[in-house]
Amino acid sequence: MPVRRGTEYKEKGKRDARRHREKQKNVVKKEIKKIVSESSIITSKKGKKVKIPIKELVIPDFKPGSRKDNGENRQTGIGQGKGKKGDVIGRRPGTGHEPGKPGNVPGEDYIESEVDIEEIIEMMLEDLGLPNLQKKEEVARLEASMGYKISGIKKSGPTVLLEKKRTSKQGIGRFYAYLESLKEETGKDELACYSALREANGNLGEAFLLLEEGIETKYSEVEPFPILAREDLRYMDIKEEKSYHSNAVIFAMMDVSASMTTDKKYLARSMLFWINEFLKKIYEHVEVRFIVHHARAWLVDEDSFFKTGESGGTRCAEAYRLARSMIESNYPTGSWNVYLFHFSDGEDWEVAATVKEVKRLVDDLKVNMLGYGEIRLDGRPFSSGLKIAFEKELPVDTKEVNELNVIAGEKNHPFLGIVIKDKEHILPAIQEFLKKERWNS
Repeated sequence: MPVRRGTEYKEKGKRDARRHREKQKNVVKKEIKKIVSESSIITSKKGKKVKIPIKELVIPDFKPGSRKDNGENRQTGIGQGKGKKGDVIGRRPGTGHEPGKPGNVPGEDYIESEVDIEEIIEMMLEDLGLPNLQKKEEVARLEASMGYKISGIKKSGPTVLLEKKRTSKQGIGRFYAYLESLKEETGKDELACYSALREANGNLGEAFLLLEEGIETKYSEVEPFPILAREDLRYMDIKEEKSYHSNAVIFAMMDVSASMTTDKKYLARSMLFWINEFLKKIYEHVEVRFIVHHARAWLVDEDSFFKTGESGGTRCAEAYRLARSMIESNYPTGSWNVYLFHFSDGEDWEVAATVKEVKRLVDDLKVNMLGYGEIRLDGRPFSSGLKIAFEKELPVDTKEVNELNVIAGEKNHPFLGIVIKDKEHILPAIQEFLKKERWNS
């Protein structure tokens, strides 16, 4: 009985854990927009966990009891009484207050559950990836060794690769061949030939001599054993399994000028943080280069990128020039899939120069995609000078997609601009930037 009760509790615990896990997933899916915009995540280290509130699982514990009915009959068990289906069996008297006054009614119980960022990404990965990703025939980068696998069987090799099963099969075949040969050559019965072969440890010549000398039959049945010659040995032919991938490089560029307030920088960092995490999760080899700019641009590491705070004027063209220089020298588009994501508030002293650099990147260098995210938190009804220039100078269409203002380039012009006005736009904007089928043939 103790064992049975322990097993019941174990299974009950598993069911409760599954229910909690399912509840956790449902909360994440429902609150995904808020979770993605959580500020504490952006500067997190690898393996950071996100805390989310989940209603506590309350498991009813019914106990059979007894009571008197009209002072006479005693009824026991659950569900006894005069009630009928649909009746309200009880309601606690309310103790609420008028609006604006404090109340004394207990709220619902919640617990904080921790979820890995990795798990959140898994829930968001469907249909996301790098748009317009192309196979680069000119140079395929050796991604990594995937380990070793057996590609066949061969007749030579090191002892450690001896394939015992195949070798033993060959040896058993040789045993039967020797046994038949002894029977045909000497005319002896099978047990006599087997006895001679056994005594000679599989040596055919010695077995013949033993039969000529009249060996005594010691065995009542034939028990085959492998007789191995060098040509019977079989070895595993193994090859290193390698994974080859087309190169991809991401340029993450962010405006850190004075007009980019703390809230604007936060939205820009949020977008680039999630894009970076997504792509590292999806692709085994994606290089990410981080560029920040105001009136000039410079390359930084990942940690500095998500913490840098600067001021000054804005020349977006400087970031694009730096990226173009690096592409031309280190990431030629004939060998690399090149993606650029730039986030700014659109305030730019050299709009014409910026548009010119965008055209050079898209039309001349033929990058796979150039994504521009305009952070607009001030509620102004008019577009920035940079966005207006993009709409006027580039072959694009402006449309509303999932409550987002989107500037989408034609198929042969992979430019995508998105206006981001609040935290709720982070997730849908990421989904637009990373829509795999965009521009794909």
